[in-house]
Amino acid sequence: MTTGGFDPNQGQQPFGGQQYGQPHYNGAGQQQYGQQFGAPPQFDSAQQFDSAQFGTQPIAQPDFGFNPSRPGELLPRLGARVIDGLIVGIPTAVVTIVISLVLGTFLGSALGAILTAAAAVGYFVFLETTRGQTVGKQVLGLRVEGPNGGLPTQQQSLTRNGFYVLAALGGFPFLGFLFGLVGFVAAIVIAVTINGSPTKQGKHDVLAGGTRVVQG
Repeated sequence: MTTGGFDPNQGQQPFGGQQYGQPHYNGAGQQQYGQQFGAPPQFDSAQQFDSAQFGTQPIAQPDFGFNPSRPGELLPRLGARVIDGLIVGIPTAVVTIVISLVLGTFLGSALGAILTAAAAVGYFVFLETTRGQTVGKQVLGLRVEGPNGGLPTQQQSLTRNGFYVLAALGGFPFLGFLFGLVGFVAAIVIAVTINGSPTKQGKHDVLAGGTRVVQG
């Protein structure tokens, strides 16, 4: 109902709309208004951000100079063999002396040589196939890998360490000199082939199917 033809609600809009002559802004207008006075712009939630848009680069991973494919050199490998030889040789030498005192020199020497050969091969095969490292190799930062990487098999480890049997049997009575000489020649051949190989694989590695010793 109107009074004198005047409607008091005429020209008014509900709250939240356009009221009392205030301008109405749509979403684009509000964004432009905010940008004009330094307010942060509004972004569409679906807008994608990538590092290239803002000129950033991916964070480089730290390089500690570790190269697992670097082959083990001759001298560290020789040092590892010396350490391992002492670990195996000292206890077996003590046992051999005790056996010799009990059973006599001949029998003690024979049993001691067999024991030393078995202990040496068992030591290398067990540690190489379960850990990839003997104690000597661990001390000097070396490890043994199979032809395709990973741990070598028992057969591969037995083949590459078989020359230890010849060296250990050097203490065998009568034939010990012959065994020792063959073992010494085998060690020389292995050292020469390691030094001359670009991958530092010795003859024993080749016979084992391509095992290798690497740094790391």
